[in-house]
Amino acid sequence: MAFRVNDWTAKQGFVAAGLGITVLPELAAEAVRPDIALVPVDPADLPCRKVYAGTPRGLGHSPAVGAFLALPRSAAAPKDTPARKAQGGRAPGTR
Repeated sequence: MAFRVNDWTAKQGFVAAGLGITVLPELAAEAVRPDIALVPVDPADLPCRKVYAGTPRGLGHSPAVGAFLALPRSAAAPKDTPARKAQGGRAPGTR
C-alpha cells in the first residue's frame, strides 16, 4: 500500500505512527518531532529537485537577475568538478 502526503505535519504523523518513512530537506530538520529519528542519506541516492526563480513576467533578464541566478547555480553545481577541485571545493568566484 502506498500513500502520498503533501502536508509536513501529516508526514511526521505517518512516520511517528510507524506507517512509513519520509525524506526531508535540511531546513526542516530543526522542526522535526522528537519521536522521529533523522538518518543521513547519501547524496548520490537522493532524487534531483528542481528549483525555480520567480521574475516579473514580460521583463527581460537584467544584469542583476543574471548575477542573482548565478549564486544558486554555483551552489548547486557538483562539488567534485575540476573547477571546484582547483579552488579547494569552493564555488568558482567565491573566497
